[in-house]
Parts: sequence; structure tokens; C-alpha cells
Amino acid sequence: MPDTNRKPHLSLTTVAGAGFALAVIAFVAGYFLGQSNVAAMSPPTVAGFLWPPPPPVEHLKLIDTSGAVFDGTKLNDRWTLVFFGYTHCPDICPTTMSTLKQVRELLVGHRAFDRKGQVLFVSVDAARDTPDVLRAYTDYFNPTFLAAAAPDEELYRLTEQFGVQVTKSSNGDSDAYYYDHPAYILLLGPTNRIAGAFAPPLDAADIAQQVRTIVDWSETVR
Repeated sequence: MPDTNRKPHLSLTTVAGAGFALAVIAFVAGYFLGQSNVAAMSPPTVAGFLWPPPPPVEHLKLIDTSGAVFDGTKLNDRWTLVFFGYTHCPDICPTTMSTLKQVRELLVGHRAFDRKGQVLFVSVDAARDTPDVLRAYTDYFNPTFLAAAAPDEELYRLTEQFGVQVTKSSNGDSDAYYYDHPAYILLLGPTNRIAGAFAPPLDAADIAQQVRTIVDWSETVR
């Protein structure tokens, strides 16, 4: 059993998102995209459309699978499906990564996502998830997937901005630890704001359709 007296490694507010009424989403979308004419458009009413939109993700500094810095420039003007996990995760992570593999396959042929879309796996376990380990892990699901990790301080800055709660637990053995983390898949838009949040139970076809709807609408009003 995990040590319930152990201080959480990370303790943050869990991401919140839902499909709200059309008028509310229209207002939020105007803020998200910075467009004065958005209210006149018909915004998406899909469940994954995120409200309220958090500030843009900033000060990103991770290490990618080549050992290079992965910063905000890798996200600019891109649609990025983001998942936080770790390679030693026994169940949630491989299941979610398999779903992401299906989602990406279902989005092949979607012009906007083919041109500007990507998938990013962010490890919360930098000590064990070295660049080589991350590359081998994501290659198993899809060689085009991006992956990166960061020491705790940098990771905290990122999870705080994404609204993701991660807690490290152990049974007293320093080498045997695990992380409690959400199975959310997040959609980061071209302006580095979170545009969508897809919560379990995850269905690849449903997520792919929501991504198409959000991306198509957003690209139209940009």
C-alpha cells in the first residue's frame, strides 16, 4: 500500500473542462482565439471544448529524445495532443498511448492536422525516462510521436499551467515508486492555449471527431 503520510511529489489542481452552452462557448472562443468576429461564427459544441481557457503555456523547457531542449517554439502554430505519464506505468499509460495511436491514424487525411498536428508524451519521471528510454517507448506506438521529460522543478511549472495533478508514491523502497496521474488527453492550440480536454473513458473515434471539429472551426476563424 502507498504511504499515505508521504508528502505528495506534486499536488496541483486537476484540469477542468466541459461543453457549455453555445453562448458561453462563443464568448470563451473569442477570448481563446483573440478574434473580434468569433461571436458571429458557430463555435463547436463538442464535449471536449475547454472552458475557461487558461493563459498560454509559457516558459516550457523540457529535454527531448535527442537530448536537446524542447521549448515553446516546438508548439507554436501547431495542434498538439498532449499526454502526461511515464514509461513504467503498468496500465493507464500504455492504454492511453494506444488510444493516441488510433486517434492519430484516424486523423490521417485531415488536412489541417496533417499539416500542423502532432502528439507529445510528457514524462513525469525524468530520473528513469531518459531520452533513449522515451524514444523506444514512443516508437513502439508511433515513430512520429514526440516525447520529452524534465526535472521536477521544470515539470511542476508545466503541470501547473496544464492543470494536471501528479503525485509520487512509494512503499518505502526508493527504487520502487509510481505516480498517480490523470488519463486526460489535452489538445493544445496554435496560440499555446489548451483548446480541448478529453477525459476517460477514452474513445479514439470520438476524440478524433472532436479534434476535427475544434481544429476545423478554429482554423476557419483564425
